[in-house]
Amino acid sequence: MLDWVITSLIYDTVILLIYSNVRKKQMTLLEIVLTILVIFIADHGWFYFIVIKFLFLILLSYFGDENRELSIVVHIFYGIFPFVLESALKRLVVFFIMPIFSVNYMVMSNSLPLFFIVELLVLMIYFLLVNLSKVNFQDFIKMTEVTKLRRVLIFTNVTMIFYNIVIEFLTGAEFEGQVPTLLYRQWLTVIYFFFFIFMLFYLNRSYQTWLEHEIVLGKEKQLQALSDYSKQMESLYQEVRGFRHDYINILTSLKEGIDRDDMAMVRKTYETVLEESGYFFNDSKFEISHLSNIENDAIKSILSTKMLEAHSLGIDISVEVQNLIGAPDISLLDYVRLLSILCDNAIEAAIKAEHPQIKIAYFDQDDSYTFVIENTTKDERIPVDLIFKKNYSSKGIGRGVGLTTVNHMVTTYSNLTIQTSSKNHLFRQTVHIKKGPRR
Repeated sequence: MLDWVITSLIYDTVILLIYSNVRKKQMTLLEIVLTILVIFIADHGWFYFIVIKFLFLILLSYFGDENRELSIVVHIFYGIFPFVLESALKRLVVFFIMPIFSVNYMVMSNSLPLFFIVELLVLMIYFLLVNLSKVNFQDFIKMTEVTKLRRVLIFTNVTMIFYNIVIEFLTGAEFEGQVPTLLYRQWLTVIYFFFFIFMLFYLNRSYQTWLEHEIVLGKEKQLQALSDYSKQMESLYQEVRGFRHDYINILTSLKEGIDRDDMAMVRKTYETVLEESGYFFNDSKFEISHLSNIENDAIKSILSTKMLEAHSLGIDISVEVQNLIGAPDISLLDYVRLLSILCDNAIEAAIKAEHPQIKIAYFDQDDSYTFVIENTTKDERIPVDLIFKKNYSSKGIGRGVGLTTVNHMVTTYSNLTIQTSSKNHLFRQTVHIKKGPRR
């Protein structure tokens, strides 16, 4: 009886270690105890109870995701993967390594030390494979944003369920029904193990390829944005030159009025100059020139692109960048995505407001970079406690992916925080990025 309990605890420990490693999240004592109990009941109950342990880890992953930022596809993978991998690796050791040392696989069920050694080998092989393949299971979260990779991940989940059910059925048929199935289990284990490893490598490589494509695409967009920025600055320069030429003519008119002692002409010319110059220099398109203090071209280009887009939609823009500002201490690609999402949301919300307006401020403080974006809104107040929930959006169901991505960045980078407020038809988001090495 004692050996039976210890065997179960060893098995449960291996499952929990793999699960925690995949999730990159520590389990609470309550979660550990409940998981051990559920696995124990599932493994020593009716055959179909094996589904319970899958469902429990899936639900544990789901409810542990407080912000609901993960796709259900990822939760299913996290819940099934530990059991399937442990099963495949254990059977590889038992079926093909133990016979080399003249140890029959049937001995393991009656030998606690041997069972412990096998499970220890399972853990060692698992961590060796992870280190050699450089698979980052956290990348699976981003994979679900790519349609092709999401489908592959769904297919992988289906094959894991199929493998586990079939292998358990064949095992039960031999031990309970006295039907010889060893050869089938050996072939199934070998074939599925290599297939499964191939799928992990394929997912990892495909994601890296997609990421490289996104970087190239981002650089192309950056170059285009810089080109647009240069053209806009050239256009503003030409307008200023034209205004300067007009001013020379106006000064000539003033001189003529003074020479004639025609005060009515002088007054009329002066008032016209004040009115026209006010309209000219207060045009929000001149705000783009304030971006010159941003040293990083990628950041400068994305902000200029979004400002030009907002201006073309009739949104009043205000920009303040007082100090020279470099790139923050997080991935530049992630930061550009962050700024793009915040600006896009601000534009979409402001354009619906009674008085469309966006204000941007960017500061380089002593220990951090601070980016503030504020926009007017149609509603007096936006529920800031809900906007980061998965798929929530005031723009409609399924269109809240952007802020979910932002929230994932906050959990990824320990030096990144975002404060959100909404009142009096104003929505503000303040991004703080502490200087120094990122996590």
